[in-house]
Amino acid sequence: MDKKSILIKKIRWERVWIYFYPESYDKTTNIHLSSMSGEKLFALKACEEEKAYRINISNPGNCKMLPVGIYKLQTDDGSDVEIVESPNPKFYNRQFLYFHTERAFRVQFTYKNGFKLRVTDIKLKLGFLKSIKSGIRRTKNDSAKKILKAVYNIEYKLFHRKKAADIHKIKKPNILLMSDQSEEMGTNMIALKKKLISEGYKPKEALRAVTTKHYSFFHWIKTLKQIASADFIFLDDHSQTTDWLTIRGTIITQLWHAGAGFKSTGYSRFGLPASPAPDSGHRQYTYGIAGSIKIRHFFSEVWGINDEQVLPTGMPRLDEFLDKDYMEKTKEKLLTEYPELCKPYVDGQPREKKGHIILFAPTYRGENKKNAYYPFDRLDMRRLYRLCKETDSLFIFKMHPFVTYPAPIPKSYRDRIIDMSGYSNLNDLFYITDLLITDYSSDIYEFSLMKKPMLFFAFDIDAYSKSRGFHRDYRTNVPGKIVESFDDMIDAILNKDFEYEKVEKYIENNFDHVDTHACERVIDWIIRGKPHP
Repeated sequence: MDKKSILIKKIRWERVWIYFYPESYDKTTNIHLSSMSGEKLFALKACEEEKAYRINISNPGNCKMLPVGIYKLQTDDGSDVEIVESPNPKFYNRQFLYFHTERAFRVQFTYKNGFKLRVTDIKLKLGFLKSIKSGIRRTKNDSAKKILKAVYNIEYKLFHRKKAADIHKIKKPNILLMSDQSEEMGTNMIALKKKLISEGYKPKEALRAVTTKHYSFFHWIKTLKQIASADFIFLDDHSQTTDWLTIRGTIITQLWHAGAGFKSTGYSRFGLPASPAPDSGHRQYTYGIAGSIKIRHFFSEVWGINDEQVLPTGMPRLDEFLDKDYMEKTKEKLLTEYPELCKPYVDGQPREKKGHIILFAPTYRGENKKNAYYPFDRLDMRRLYRLCKETDSLFIFKMHPFVTYPAPIPKSYRDRIIDMSGYSNLNDLFYITDLLITDYSSDIYEFSLMKKPMLFFAFDIDAYSKSRGFHRDYRTNVPGKIVESFDDMIDAILNKDFEYEKVEKYIENNFDHVDTHACERVIDWIIRGKPHP
């Protein structure tokens, strides 16, 4: 059989993906990263839309980083894939920093004596004082973790009753609802907890805020016992504990709250500030959940796991959100508890909201919870108030929970501009909202199901893209009009220019199920082990 000669004319990076563009694309041709001895190691994925092949350096298919080594490209028949030689192959080299820039994962290209891709993981040289501080901190942390690992191993032997292979046969499994981000449950976990209890399960809880609070050694012993005895663990966000503790004999499922956000996180931002280490706790997930098969690859990229591990159950919190009785009761509750939202009440009559309600619910700026903020100076409160008077509207602020200080609303404007950031459930506000204004937040996911218009006030889109990054194209995926200045936002509201037609397309791409059965699917597919996509 004749060997096929493949010539690559272009290489490009997209986050953690390397794209290779052949001169002549043929989807029947398979390309692999091979060892220098010719052993096929990792298959490149064909990308027909791009007429290219690509590979993810944070997960080439093994749910781990691309191993350190030297690789070449080969086809199935063993022929080498050649690269059109670039004047400067170093242009394609990348260095991904992690562990607070103490280490770097490097990917380097060379065309000398044929194309080669070299992967290294190196320790960077720090200044003298930084090295001492880093060493002290790491020694202290490593010592504590070593002790806690030993405690876990003892407790696992004492309290874990079944192997993972037998887990679905357990009639009364130990289910642990766990968070390292907050002492309060997220909305997905709350919904799942209610359903578990109604189905006769007795889930336990381990809710901590380990990034902002200190917990005693005895607290850790108790928590590790819960982890050791669990058959199923459900997380609602990144767990720092899983970064250093290898959990055995347990099915771990990530219920991450972002239905279909844009901002890059996890391995989608590998090498940027606050990115995970190569062997972070994300690698331990047995499953994650998403709303649709069409978008699960975004989630698998974030977690560094394979697409088939992300199950399109839908978001558990949607079960309650889409319940018609809950919807009506919540609207009545809001208008009763917040009389400033409704017209003067006539006894015995249904309460009516006062004019149109514009909900402003952007995400935070800053690296994390400790330094989160929102630049309120981008808003002109006087003009917002005038807009509300002209359009008979209320303008409601609902800031991200990480933003701890209130919106600076002058007292004279508070009959029309209201800060409801203290209200616990953002989704409840969607029932009475006529227009949502956001930016890069995942709150568009639920709101799209209300089939109401949205505006995207993305004044810092270029800077945000460079610093935070997106794991899906922002401009082509938002279900509404993007405005990049305050003046444009005001004009869009006055002219009712929302590009509303994008909402239906968004729903079609992001939801396999629009119903109240997401929790059932989580329990059936994960706990009961029933067949799933």
